[in-house]
Amino acid sequence: MKTTSIVCATIMALLGTSFAGGEGWTSDYEAAKKQAAEQKKDLLIDFTGSDWCGWCIKLNDEVFKHDAFKTGVKDSFVLVELDFPKDKSKLSEEIQKQNKELSKKYAVRGFPTILLSDADGRPYASTGYQEGGPEKYVAHLNELRGKKTARDEAF
Repeated sequence: MKTTSIVCATIMALLGTSFAGGEGWTSDYEAAKKQAAEQKKDLLIDFTGSDWCGWCIKLNDEVFKHDAFKTGVKDSFVLVELDFPKDKSKLSEEIQKQNKELSKKYAVRGFPTILLSDADGRPYASTGYQEGGPEKYVAHLNELRGKKTARDEAF
C-alpha cells in the first residue's frame, strides 16, 4: 500500500513537469506563485492547446523550446503552462479544473494567450505569438514588463 502511494505521488509529480516547452515549466499555479514571491519574480502564464492549436505549437517550437528563451527569462519569470489539450488524458482532473478556473478568471478568449502577472497573480500585460525567434520574444517580454511599473505607479 505504501509503495503504491509513493508510485502514484511520483507519477503525479512527473505529470506536473512534463510540458511542451520542456524543462523549467510548471502546471501548478499556486506553487508557481509561491516560488515567484520567494524569488522576487513575475509569472509568465502560457494558456495553450498543446496538441491542437497551430499558433501554440509554433510559439513553442520557435521560442519556448530554445535555450535563448530559457536563459533570457530565468531571472525574471516563473514559467507556468496551463494546457487545454484535446487529449484530456495528458492532465489530471485537478489540473484540468485549475486551468478552466484560471481561464475564466483571466477571461482568456484565444490560444495562445501569454499572461504576465506579478507573484500575487495580478496581471499587467498579455501577448501571444510573435515572430522573430527567442531573442526577439524575450525583448518583447522585457518591454511588456514596463507596463508593470506603470501599473504600480498608478496605485
